[in-house]
Amino acid sequence: MKSLKKKVLTGLLSGVFVFGAAGLVAAAPSEGAPPVEEQQVDLNALAKEIAGQYGVNQAEVRKALGEERAMDDIYYAAILAKACNRSFAEVISMKADWFEVMKKLGMTREKYMKTVRGLEAQDIASRVGIKESEALKLLEEHYHPRDIRIAGRLAQAAKKDIRSVLAMKTLNKRWIDVAEDLKVDRKLIMPRSPLEEQEDKDANEANDANVGEK
Repeated sequence: MKSLKKKVLTGLLSGVFVFGAAGLVAAAPSEGAPPVEEQQVDLNALAKEIAGQYGVNQAEVRKALGEERAMDDIYYAAILAKACNRSFAEVISMKADWFEVMKKLGMTREKYMKTVRGLEAQDIASRVGIKESEALKLLEEHYHPRDIRIAGRLAQAAKKDIRSVLAMKTLNKRWIDVAEDLKVDRKLIMPRSPLEEQEDKDANEANDANVGEK
């Protein structure tokens, strides 16, 4: 059974809470998911993780968790608090309809996405060992987080520039082939966490969809 902590953190960082074609959307919880109390979640650890990720107050997050606030509400509040430089407690107390909260805070789609993208770049940089600014540039150029992660690790092992390694990945060449060309350990392309497993799954689904459209 995947812990709640892993589920919410994986969902968060893989873009569950994003702007869809119709606006801000959140993924629905899995059917049949066990209650929070049955998942033996360490709420203090989870509050610390969320607070660290978004730069919000840990005690305020812990209080919301203790009040059994919905996880999507906690994450919306954290993102908006970060984006608007407000306290987490203030933002989550405003919750009625998140679209209305965004209007009250003067939040634009562009500002929201800039915050989300910045957090994603920060996370990739910490996992791969590249500069946050470089990760952000690559994300803005529409590279998939999985490709950035793999290219970063291969580049580090081969002492190459990450962009030159990204250029080696073509439609007819898999990452395992790139690793062999660079003469580095192919294990570097393997995921190291639930988040990275989700990145691989998303990338594979996107590739399958593209193939189906051809």
